[in-house]
Order: sequence, then C-alpha cells, then structure tokens
Amino acid sequence: MGVGGSLVNFSAVDWAITIASLVATVWVGLRTRRYVGRIEDYLVANRGMGVWVGTASLVSTEIGIITYMYQAQFGFLAGFSAFVVGLITIAVCFAVGRTGFVISRLRELEVMTVPEYLERRYSRHVRVLAGVMMAVGGSLNLGIFPIIEARYLSITAGIPPRYVAWVMAALLLIALAYTALGGMLSLMVTNYLQYVLLAAGTLVITFVCLWRIGWSGMTGTVVEHMHGRGLNPFADLGVGPAFILWQVLLWVAFMTVWQSAAMRGFSARDAATGRKVFTLTSVLFLGRAVIPMAWGIAALAFFAGRMTPRAPVPDETPAAEMARLEGELTAGFHPLLDQGRLEELLPRVDRLETLARAERSEPHAQNARALREEMGMVAMPWMVASLIPVGWAGLVMAGMLAASVSTYAGYFLGWSAVISQDVVSPLLGRQLSEAGKLRLTRATIVALVAFIMVWSLVYRVPGPAYFYLQVTANLFMAPTLLTIAGGLYWRKASAAGAWACFILGAAASLAYLIPGTGLSVGAAGNLSWGLAFVGLVAGSLLRPPREPVQRGVA
Repeated sequence: MGVGGSLVNFSAVDWAITIASLVATVWVGLRTRRYVGRIEDYLVANRGMGVWVGTASLVSTEIGIITYMYQAQFGFLAGFSAFVVGLITIAVCFAVGRTGFVISRLRELEVMTVPEYLERRYSRHVRVLAGVMMAVGGSLNLGIFPIIEARYLSITAGIPPRYVAWVMAALLLIALAYTALGGMLSLMVTNYLQYVLLAAGTLVITFVCLWRIGWSGMTGTVVEHMHGRGLNPFADLGVGPAFILWQVLLWVAFMTVWQSAAMRGFSARDAATGRKVFTLTSVLFLGRAVIPMAWGIAALAFFAGRMTPRAPVPDETPAAEMARLEGELTAGFHPLLDQGRLEELLPRVDRLETLARAERSEPHAQNARALREEMGMVAMPWMVASLIPVGWAGLVMAGMLAASVSTYAGYFLGWSAVISQDVVSPLLGRQLSEAGKLRLTRATIVALVAFIMVWSLVYRVPGPAYFYLQVTANLFMAPTLLTIAGGLYWRKASAAGAWACFILGAAASLAYLIPGTGLSVGAAGNLSWGLAFVGLVAGSLLRPPREPVQRGVA
C-alpha cells in the first residue's frame, strides 16, 4: 500500500478527531499561564505535584511517537530479545522508587535542576560544565525527534513528504506555546489529558496486532526469519552481556538524573510522594518498551506473511548473486520503501544477509544490516496505515500526537531549565529577578526549538535510532550520576574528580557518534561508565576537597 492507500484510510473524520485533540490540549495548557509568577512555579509547579498527576505526567513526557518508532524498530531487528530492555526498565524504576536512591536526597535539598546540586557540593564551575554537557547531550538527543516522527505522520496520515516538515514545525510550535507560557503547571494539566489519548491509541494498535496477526504468528515469524536469533538476548548480535550491563547502568541514571524525569521528583509534594511516582511508573515503563517492540515484531510478521519467495538463478555463484542483489537493492530499495512494499524488499535483504554470513563477506553483511534497519524504522507505521480502519485511525493519531507534543513540552522545559539556570545564569555573574529568570528560560526554549528544527534536517543517524538516543544520553548520564551519587554518599569526592569524570565519561560516547570509529554501542556505553568512574575516584584521591563538605549535601 502506498501513500495513496494511507490517504484512503485516514479520512476527514480522522482529521477532525486529530485536530480537536490538539485544540483541546492547547486550550487547557494556555489556561494555566495566570498561575505562573515565580521560577519555582514555572519549573517545579511550586512543588505541589501529587502521585497520580505526577505518574501521568512522567509517563506522558517519556513516551512520544519517536519512542514507539525506535522501540518498534528494535523489536523488528532483535525480536523478543529486545524485551530484555523492558525487564531492565521495570526492575530499575521499581528499585529507585522503593529506595529513593538519589531522588529523595535531591528533593529534600529542594533543587530545581540536577546540576544545581553540583554547585552546592563541588563548585560553580562543575555546575556549568555539567550544564553544558547535559545541554549538548540533551539537545542532540532531542534533535532527531522531528525527522523520525515526520516519517510516521507521512505514512499513517498520507501527508505528502514535502508538507511533513511544516506539520512537524506546527507541532513544535504548539508545544512551545503552552510550555513557554505555563511551564511545569501546563505540563501537569495537559499531560493528564494526553495520557488518556495515548492510552487509547496504544490499546487500539495492540488489539489490531493481536487480532489480525496474533501472538503465534509473531512467534513463528521470529523463529523462521531471524535465523536462530530473536529469542536469546545474551546470544544475539548487538544485544549481549555488555549491552545489558550498559542498559542497567543507563536506566539507573535515567530514573535519577535525566532532567525531564528528575523534575517530577523535584516537583513532588515531598520525597515520599516522589518515590511513589517512580514506583507506580515502573509498570507503565515496562509497557513503554515491550508494547511497541511487539508492534515491531507484528510488523515483521505482517510483511513476511505477504512475501513471495524468489526463485534462484540457475548456476549463479554466491558472489554473483550477492552482487546482483545489491544492484537490485541499490536501484529499487528506496522507491519500494516509500511505497510501503516491504514484502518485496524483505526476501532480497534476507537472502543477501544469509549469503554474506555464509561467505563471511562483512561489507555485504553491513549493507544488509543497514537496509534492514531502514525497513525496521518504517515497518510499524506502514502496518498501522494498512490495518487501522477509518475512525479508529483518528483516535490512534490523536494518541500519537498527544504523546509527541507532551514529550516535546517536557523536554523543552527540562533542557531549557538546564541551559538557562545552570549555564547562562551562573556565567552572567549576577542574580536575576524572578521576571528575568522567567524571560531567560522562555527565550532558551525558543532557541532550543530552532536548533532541533535544523539538526533534524542535517544529521543522519548512524545505526538504529535506539542506539543513537542512548549514546547521546550517555554523553552526560554516566558522569552526572557518578558525580551526584559520589557527592551524596562519598565525602572524599572532589571538584577535580568531578571534572575528570565528565571529560572522560563523554569521550567514549563522542567516539561512537563519529562515523568510522568502529566502536560498538555496548562497548561505547560501558567504556563511558568505566572512564567516568576512574576519573571521579582518581581525581578525588589526587586532589581531595579543599574544605570540609557542608552538612546536608553529602
């Protein structure tokens, strides 16, 4: 089914449902503007967030169209092995919620951003360094959201590609409008509505996958088409022990020092409320990973079931066949991909991958993996466009756009808070008024929106989007968690150790992002943690704190 087919499925009724949901979101978000008078109101909602609103707000912010896209891609590529990420997520989130590791201490200190603590514990220079690293990593992370989400909209709503950029710009401006004006108060109110729409859309897609494809069809496809992979995460390429160790460490950091998540803890009524929010969120975060991964597997089964086996050419050698397949794919891959004809591409890519593995031809194997990754990114949207009927398609789109706008809004607020409060404001060298702080943060949000519009158009993601997002986060996640935890629980941690921790921790992640280095994602992630740990310990022991640590911050 091509773009024209998806236009037939997405009717005027679906557009009406979609537009009505966006109008309602903006109206509710703008109504909260009058309650914002201080920077505390704007960033942490005057620390009055309850358990249920906090849970809905956290889940809505951390689930967007891009979440479903990269998780579905991961399921398409790794099969049921990808589910290990969901199991790690629920275990880590539940443990953080029950123990209050880091989040409770930071809430008791009444900070508004994660780097704010670093100035109290180490120095202003460490705060600015952390703010810069978080701003860079967070902006690069957010920067690919529009272009990936644009592909979903283009496929499922039948929007011609030349107009998709304008649609994404409109969504960014919607999120910008109520976030810049209402801050965290707007997020808390709109996230509740967005959570309902998100849940409804998720249920519709999941039901259709189980009804039209079935669990047995998904399982059979993984067994038949993944050549022995897809069932054991410890044995699969790219999802082995090193990757799993890195995921555990990364999710501990995500639940404690990722700014948009940490702000929910800072906004809670008290530390106990914050712990309850994270405990409840753990189950929902399991679904955040596993459900879209299952959609990716269902998409693989959907297109595999429509494949027509290709007859071999008589007397053709493996080398000649690989050359012929690569020629066919070079000429026809993207036209067929843009029409959603993945059932014609899958057998060729499967055959190329099988031959490359048998002949031990790494260049051909790399090409086959790259093509499979591209198919994995769009397989789920093409399945949704093909299977969801009129009316229900509008509800699904309303849920997806609600997820997208809530994620943009939460990330705009989180990263702009870091840039304005932890980088720009300390460097000014003077105390701003409450009105000045609000103007600075709002101006930063506008600048951030402009950056991600440009970055999403000029940068090409190396490998699966899931890995890119995780590695850009790891630019600062490892050193931030280690310096925060070291500051809270180790009195010998020093500013020199914090500097070494951030510089060394970011080096490995930067190496992965530079094309041609050949560093695997698991190796880059674990190397980042190892170097950051060595930097903190060695730097602190070589240059211990000059003054005794203040009581309460360690």
